[in-house]
Amino acid sequence: MTAQRVEMLPAVVQTVLTGDVQARFVSELAFPSAGKVTLLPVDVGDRVVAGQLLGRLDPLELRTTLETSEAQVQALQAQLALARADHARQARLLPKGYTNRSEYERSQAALKGAEAELMTAMARRQVATDAVADAELLAVADAVVVARAVSAGEVVQAGQVVLSLAHDDAPEAVFDWYEALPAGLQIGAPLSVHALGDPAGTVVGHLREIAPSVSSRSGTVRLRVSLPAQARAWPLGSVVSASLGEPLGRVVALPWAALSRDRGQPAVWLIDVQQRVSLVPVQVARYDAGQVLIAAGLQDGDLVVARGGQLLYPGQRVEIASVLAASEQVPGP
Repeated sequence: MTAQRVEMLPAVVQTVLTGDVQARFVSELAFPSAGKVTLLPVDVGDRVVAGQLLGRLDPLELRTTLETSEAQVQALQAQLALARADHARQARLLPKGYTNRSEYERSQAALKGAEAELMTAMARRQVATDAVADAELLAVADAVVVARAVSAGEVVQAGQVVLSLAHDDAPEAVFDWYEALPAGLQIGAPLSVHALGDPAGTVVGHLREIAPSVSSRSGTVRLRVSLPAQARAWPLGSVVSASLGEPLGRVVALPWAALSRDRGQPAVWLIDVQQRVSLVPVQVARYDAGQVLIAAGLQDGDLVVARGGQLLYPGQRVEIASVLAASEQVPGP
């Protein structure tokens, strides 16, 4: 039978996460007015700079709309001038009895109607003026085109998304975590991140966001890690890896064969000074590859059965063939 001397040691379990690089900010660009797209020189994957021309609507159609709106405004301005003159004349004639109250009220209503129609036409003209000014689509920041919803020659509606831009200035690593988050993991915690295949190029990122809920589709919790400026050389979509350390406190690592059960709960065989065994319950901190980490139930110096305890019973006297070194199995930082 193989035994092991209990030695409680501090342990940190390292978990490796795999994710990809994404942009923190994505802008969806659209024309503020409807029209036919005559120019769209960029495609998915193209890199653009702030202020760069990305698209243009047909200017002829927009200018025609503006000219029509201007003509309507001028016509209504003339109608308003006539309505004002008629109302002023009725206002002069009414006190002298040369007109009646109904004619005066008619002219007053006509004046208010002309003023309202002119205001409406002027608003349409302003919209047409803005449409001509906004016929060009410009990049809002240095970015990469990640989506293009239309092509040159298509007619778009006002506000219809044309291009999506992923900004360069704030890359982040995104991971999907399938298990319960390590205790103590908080926003702002540092994580070492490196591109897959280049462990030497490790950078230190900081946890920016922990999703408040588990994804119903994948059953994972999303973690977003802000990356430093050095990581801007990583293309969007690059696969990255991060190490996440979980401190477990003081534990003892035992082989899987040392773990038994007592009334459905984890337990191990404890060897007393007379080399008799008794089954004691323990608290398991973590099940790891090839070993189990015990957090409570044992004390420093205890001698436990590491292997060969399958046929034991309480009070049985045992012979110890060898004693394992305890510290060799405890995972370190």
